[in-house]
This record gives sequence, structure tokens and C-alpha cells, in this order.
Amino acid sequence: MDRAALTASEAKGFSAERVDAETIELATRKTADKPACQPLAEASALVAYGPKPKAEAYRLYTATKDDLSVHAITAHLMSYGEDEAKAKLQKIRAAVKACSGGFAAGGDGGENGEFDPSDEDNVNYSAVRPLAGVEAGSEVVGCRLVAQLPGGRSMPHTYVVARSGPLVVTYEGVDAVRSKAVEVPEAMVVGQIAKLEKAAS
Repeated sequence: MDRAALTASEAKGFSAERVDAETIELATRKTADKPACQPLAEASALVAYGPKPKAEAYRLYTATKDDLSVHAITAHLMSYGEDEAKAKLQKIRAAVKACSGGFAAGGDGGENGEFDPSDEDNVNYSAVRPLAGVEAGSEVVGCRLVAQLPGGRSMPHTYVVARSGPLVVTYEGVDAVRSKAVEVPEAMVVGQIAKLEKAAS
């Protein structure tokens, strides 16, 4: 999977950095306060939920024209059985519809894997907004989660999940300093899916 990830020369306008799974920030299994929102809670942690991928790789793409270097997109490439990959996209698509009014997620749910409303580290998402789909591979689901921050501020997190057969790539776009919405470039999604398909063939 590592060799199938887009390089900096292929991801126009971005630098590319390989990231080990163990060093992904917030890489804990999050629990949502609403069961229907669990796929979004886990996608927001950038960890693979459900069956463990047969192979996976991470990349961090940072906008090269961004002086603050905070306009970043994290990509998580995964390989599954095709039925598992289809189920993953179906669950995310259903969660986007069911959780439009928002949800909360936090920690690893404690010993019983249950949401703890008293946990100060919980993240509250005030809204989940579907995004227009990019045409790439077998199917694509896009959404924007609006996280509530202290002081009444909010921070949008953009997620795009694309599938080609058994191959899945999840993107998270965030501007951690300016709290602006980050678009995941269509060319990045299309290019990555094409490279995954080529590697698989």
C-alpha cells in the first residue's frame, strides 16, 4: 500500500509525508453517543473500524503554498475483501444521513465501549453535512463534520471516502489554526484511486 500512495510530484500543490499508523494523532477507537453515528466517530479518529484491513498506509499532504503549513489532508489507504469494503461505504453513507443534526464522540468508550457523557475530552459535532460526490472508482462518499470548540468557535472537518473494488481510501482535510473548511482536491482522489487500481492490476 505504501508504494501505491500518491507522491508529492503526483499530489500537485502538496508535500507528502509517510506516517506510521502508530503515530497517527488521536488514533484511538472513538465511541459515539448515538449508535448510528459510530462509523463517523471512528472515521474522525482516522482508524480503520470494523474488520482489520489486509494492508494499510498513511500519508500526510500539506499545502505547499500555505505559509502557516496548517492546511493539511491526511490519507488512509486500506485493502479489504470487496464485501467488507462495500459495507464500509454503506455504513458511512447511512451515518451521514442519520446524523445530520450532530453527535458527540469521545475516547475509547471506557471498559464497556460505551459513550461516557461526563468525559471532558469528548468532541461535540453540531452538524454533519453531505458533500457533492467526486466521480472516482466504484463509489465516493463525502461529508463535513462541524466540531464545536471552546469559546463558541467551530472547526469544520472534511471527509472523503472513496472505494474501488476492495480498495478504500479515506481523506480528512482540516485547517487546525484558522478553522477554515478544507476541500479535498478532486484530482487527488481521482489520481489516488487510479494509482491503487493500477497497483492492484
